[in-house]
Parts: sequence; structure tokens; C-alpha cells
Amino acid sequence: MTSNRIKLAVFDVDGTLLRGDTACLWIARRLSKYDRMLEMEQSRGKPDVSAAREEMASWYRGSTPDALLADLEGFPWAPGLFEGMRMLRDAGVKIALASVGWEFVVKRVAEELGAQWTLATKLDFSTGDIGHAWSEHKVTFASDLATELKIDHESIAAVGDTDGDSQMLDYAGLAIFVGPSLPPGKNYLHMPSADIRDVAVAILEG
Repeated sequence: MTSNRIKLAVFDVDGTLLRGDTACLWIARRLSKYDRMLEMEQSRGKPDVSAAREEMASWYRGSTPDALLADLEGFPWAPGLFEGMRMLRDAGVKIALASVGWEFVVKRVAEELGAQWTLATKLDFSTGDIGHAWSEHKVTFASDLATELKIDHESIAAVGDTDGDSQMLDYAGLAIFVGPSLPPGKNYLHMPSADIRDVAVAILEG
């Protein structure tokens, strides 16, 4: 157990814990929808993203989360991911995942990594109903966890890779950015494409 000031680490998923293809692209490849998914990944703004999610949900109709994620062969894990997460868990740092991606994927990732809490877009496979998660929900998620755990924001590390993570990163006591270029005007700890073991060390040295 460490005396490190960081008690909770909140990670974005696509681009942070997964590298290269997003989880949606990985699933789309299996469904022979990869090229279409590449187009949809360029969606910007809530109306376009909502429409893209509706289309993806139609691809999954008649399937189940277990079927879509029957095995994770070729899943685009970031380098050092499992070792880095083990380092955090062994040091007593709690782990949460904050994503705008599908909840059924994020929960599976959380199970693999030993993360205790998740934020993500919900999909009811029986009805097709979608409960959207957006970037601005990430900071609320982190704040709510701080309240639940009775810690202040200075005891939270947040790790992300895009402008969409900025509100969450601004809130955290330690903000780590693994994307290629820092958002304008931000002075987060910049670790582009970092091995998650190195990210874990930075958190533990917090």
C-alpha cells in the first residue's frame, strides 16, 4: 500500500486504454462494417453522433453483448495496460472508466482490468433504446465518485487523449494526456502514446 495522494484514477477508454482501432471499429470489422464505421467515426455534434449510434445499434440487433464480445482476440489494448492497472490496484488506487462508447464494451473492459465503476452509453439490446453518454458527463461522474469515496478532487488522477476529456482533466488533481498534442492552453502532464505502466508510475508518484 502506498501513501500516494492519488486515491482514484479515472481513465478514458478509446485512445487511452485502447490504441489504434476503437472498440466500435473492432466490432465493426467482425460485422463487415469497418469502412462504414470509419466514416461514422468522423461524426461531430450530438445529432450526428446520435444518428451514428442508432445505426450501430441496428447492426447489433438480434445479437447479444456476449456474442459480440465472444473473444477479445486482436482487441486493441494499449501497451502495458494489464501490468499498469495491476500496479495501481496493488497500491490501493481505485480505478474507474469514463467513456462515451458502449456500456457493454466498457463493462467488459472494466472486468478485464479490475475497474470498479464505469460511465458509458447504454444500449438495451431487447428494445434498441439508447441512453447517451457525452463528454461533459465525465466530469460529473468523477465528481460523484469523489463524493461517494469522500475524497477531494486533488486525490483524483484523470487520463485522456482528446479535447473531449478536458473538463474531466481540468477537475482532477493530476491530469495526464496521452494524445499526440495537448489541447490549446492546457498544461496537463503530456505523455503521448504512453505505455500504461509509465502512466501508472506517474500516478503513483502523483
